[in-house]
Amino acid sequence: MTSILVPTDGSAAAGHALERALEIADERDGHVEVYVLTVVDTTTSPVRFGVTDVVELDRARKCLVDEIAAVYDDHDAEIHGAVRRGRPARVVLSYADERDVDLIVLGRTERSDVSETLFGSTVGRVRERATVPVIVVPETEATNETRSLSPFD
Repeated sequence: MTSILVPTDGSAAAGHALERALEIADERDGHVEVYVLTVVDTTTSPVRFGVTDVVELDRARKCLVDEIAAVYDDHDAEIHGAVRRGRPARVVLSYADERDVDLIVLGRTERSDVSETLFGSTVGRVRERATVPVIVVPETEATNETRSLSPFD
């Protein structure tokens, strides 16, 4: 394994997912790259992006990477960050393909059963459509009790 993708929305669950991804990276011999991806969901609230917005997104990406690198500097993995826009599940899957990642680690926030039934979830869509293994880290679960979900199970 040489690369892991961790989509993040800034939630506690996403933080646990990043911690789990870095633990996995640390367990591997050799160099592992961890890609941290933030997706601006333009499907629920379409936004037009101008030059200023693009500059702000780039600044946000740099801050994200710098912050993560500072917090997690005791890990050996090389951390990369990106900000994209679009439908979150589609963007995550596309980014995973572009980077040829070996694993996706996602945080799952608690949602009501009604909301889940009516709208589905980004985690569910990624898990169902991913061509690589997916680990889902629940918001309330400690990182050492992670449940692995894969399209190959």
